[in-house]
Amino acid sequence: MYTARRTTEELSTRDREPSTRRGRARPHERRRSNARRLLLLQTTLRLIADEGIDAVSHRSVAEAAGVPLGSTTYWFSSRQEMLRQALEYFARLEIETLHEHLAGVLGRRLSRRRLVDEFTAILLPQLGEQRWRTVAQYALFQEAARQPELEPVCREWTRAWEQALTEVFASLRAPAPELEARMFLAMLDGMLLSQLPAPDPDPEHTVIRPVLKAWFARIPTR
Repeated sequence: MYTARRTTEELSTRDREPSTRRGRARPHERRRSNARRLLLLQTTLRLIADEGIDAVSHRSVAEAAGVPLGSTTYWFSSRQEMLRQALEYFARLEIETLHEHLAGVLGRRLSRRRLVDEFTAILLPQLGEQRWRTVAQYALFQEAARQPELEPVCREWTRAWEQALTEVFASLRAPAPELEARMFLAMLDGMLLSQLPAPDPDPEHTVIRPVLKAWFARIPTR
C-alpha cells in the first residue's frame, strides 16, 4: 500500500483537528489542519493511482497517510465527498500547471516546430515520472461517469484545456480553432490512454513527436 511521505508541515498522529479543541482554533492550528487536509487529498490521489478507485475509503486513506481515522471523517463526510474534493483539488492543480506550461505559447504565433516542442514537454512527463497522475486523472474521469456530482469538475477541467487550445489554434489562424481544439484534446486523451497499459519504450520519438508533427502540419492556414 502507498504510504504518504511526511513533511515538517504535516501533523503527528497524536494531533487532533481544531474543531475538537475548546474555543477558536489558533492560526498555527488552522495552518496545520489545512496541511493535514492537503495530505489527505494527495494521499487519496496516489492511492487511486496505485490501487484504483475501489481502494479509497476513510480507513485506507488514513492508514496510507499515517493519521488517525478521525482526520478523514472530520474532513470528508462520505467517500463520495472525499473523491469530489480530491478531484477538485487535482483539477485546480492541473489547470494551473497547464497555464504555466502554455504561458510562452498563448497569445503568440509560434512555428509548428516550436509547438511540437512545447506540447512534447507537456505530454512526456505524463507517461514518465508523472505517470501516476495520468492514471489517477482517467480513473477519476471514469468514476465521474457513474457519479453525477463529479461531472461539473470534469467539465471545468476539460473546458480549461479547450479554451487554452483554442487560443493556440487561433494563433495558427486555423479555420475553426474551437473545433480544432476539441479534436486535438480528444486525440491527446486517446494517445495517453493507449500508452498507459502498453507503453512504448521510447514514446517521445515513436509516438508523441510524430503524432504532433502530423497534426500541426495538416492544419490549413487562412
